[in-house]
Amino acid sequence: MTKLRRLRAASLGPMIAVVLASHPAVAQDAASEQRKAEARDLAQQGDAAFKIGRCDRAVPLWKEANSKFPAPTILFRVARCQALLGHVVDATGTLEALLALPQEPDAPQAFQEAKAQAMAELPAVRARIAFLTVDVDTGGVSTVPQVRIDDRSVGLRKQPVPVDPGRHVVRISAGDASWERTIVMQEGGQQTVRVSVGVHYAPAPSRTQRTVGYVIGGLGLASMTVGAIFGVSAANTSRELEDVCGTDRKQCPADRQGDIDSLKTKAVVTDLTLGAGAALFAAGAIVVLTEPTPHSEAPRLVLFPVGLGAAVQGAF
Repeated sequence: MTKLRRLRAASLGPMIAVVLASHPAVAQDAASEQRKAEARDLAQQGDAAFKIGRCDRAVPLWKEANSKFPAPTILFRVARCQALLGHVVDATGTLEALLALPQEPDAPQAFQEAKAQAMAELPAVRARIAFLTVDVDTGGVSTVPQVRIDDRSVGLRKQPVPVDPGRHVVRISAGDASWERTIVMQEGGQQTVRVSVGVHYAPAPSRTQRTVGYVIGGLGLASMTVGAIFGVSAANTSRELEDVCGTDRKQCPADRQGDIDSLKTKAVVTDLTLGAGAALFAAGAIVVLTEPTPHSEAPRLVLFPVGLGAAVQGAF
């Protein structure tokens, strides 16, 4: 008798599988019940985490439960925890998703109550959202700046971005230039960050060697001018002495000895200043002509936070 029962039991498994395979609705119902059971278990784990004050653990469990079996009651729990954590943007989205679920005529009472509660709490949660506007004036620069709030790219739109109350980091980059600022947002508050983009052109590099060359050359010209003056004066004195002393200057009166000495001095000064001046002028020309080509700094993009501090530069 026992052996017969075992045989019957063993034969029931394949028979049940055949019945389920031949009746898709039966198999589908079984799978649905399985998902419900898994969702119920995950939801209970989330409830346990919530009871000990761990919304951060509860929300992922509830979301996984809802992915297995969508239910307004689970979404409502998620939204409430998100609001408690200060994530009012996500909480608002969750409540709106809950209210968007189709209303089944035979929905459980708990589902209907969850929708009613969501509709009642949505305005208060939505009112806590803050709005941050990032206004970037490109100033005609072709480079397109990148704008981020925390880890989210918001582009160049000048429309308010919904954010949670609290601290947020605004980052703006254009080429190699970047700017960053932490903004504290109050519940329901609004703030605008304004930043301008411009181009900074570096001043022309100094030409020190050329300046030194010009100075040396100028000294040379001055020396040659002095030499020329002494040379003219020596020529005039020489002509005077020739008229008085003769060409060989052997018949000079004793009182003209001073003129002869002066002529010699002027001749020496003329030779020295003309020679030194020519050398200095040549040296100045060499210094000027051998100066290396100066390196000009490329224009740089500059981010000017309006009223918030110093500019930040970056190369194109």
